[in-house]
Amino acid sequence: MFKSEAMNAPADGIDALAGRWPEWAEEHRLDDALSIQAYEATSPQCRIALKSGLALAFMHFGQSPCRTRESQTDTRLGYWRQMTAFPASWAVVAFTPMYTAAARLAAACVPAHLACVPLLGAVCVGGEPANQALAALDLSGVENIFVLDTAGLCALLEESQPGPGRLVLLHEGELDSARLAARTFGIPCHEERRPPVLVLPEPMAFNVEVLSFAQGKALDQALDPAHPVTPAALYLTAEAAVGHCRQHSHGPHHADSLALSPGCEGFWLHTGLTPDFFRVSRLAFGHLF
Repeated sequence: MFKSEAMNAPADGIDALAGRWPEWAEEHRLDDALSIQAYEATSPQCRIALKSGLALAFMHFGQSPCRTRESQTDTRLGYWRQMTAFPASWAVVAFTPMYTAAARLAAACVPAHLACVPLLGAVCVGGEPANQALAALDLSGVENIFVLDTAGLCALLEESQPGPGRLVLLHEGELDSARLAARTFGIPCHEERRPPVLVLPEPMAFNVEVLSFAQGKALDQALDPAHPVTPAALYLTAEAAVGHCRQHSHGPHHADSLALSPGCEGFWLHTGLTPDFFRVSRLAFGHLF
């Protein structure tokens, strides 16, 4: 016998799950005026592209129930199983002042929202965030933005309660100490440690200004389609993207690549970063007497 129950918890239930930042973190909260300035400095085309990317992410992942509960009994084998899943109390997305890939930053935040994490914070380590990052956080609905040094980030991870929360790192090695701290504190961590490899065979089919806003310096290193490195994403015409998806043969380098067509410039998926990463699962097993 199997029974599954999905629950969108009421507001007071979500509040009961909510975490809290340590009091000293308020002293390092970013001035809201900087976020407003960054948003106003972002072109309408870039804003629209990022909003479209967020809508695509919602379509792709779907709306998850805040809590799920499953129970299963097997009278033939003589055992029962119960599983409960609910959002982590808090999550932190940390990046550096040099991080300018708006679409990838937004893609790190959306799954946490969809998992119903009640307290989501962004930490720029080592200085103020770039305008692209601030615009992405604003459009992604992230209101808790802090500027800390590496030691401050590690202290935030250790002192935020109740734990463990979840950590996403967007960096190129500068935040390795935070990853080690997360391991020490038992905090699940997902990281992008280098820019993704992109292939852009037909630049004229895309809004390159928007792509630059979305992908930062990764766009500067976009490779020729014939390059032997497997790209994270192929920017293709709609017809070519459909063909890529329908192709049954395993090509030499592009088999696992994400295909994005015009209009999807502001969208991104981090491999393995889904709402499930931001959820806590508990299992119980027993014998039927």
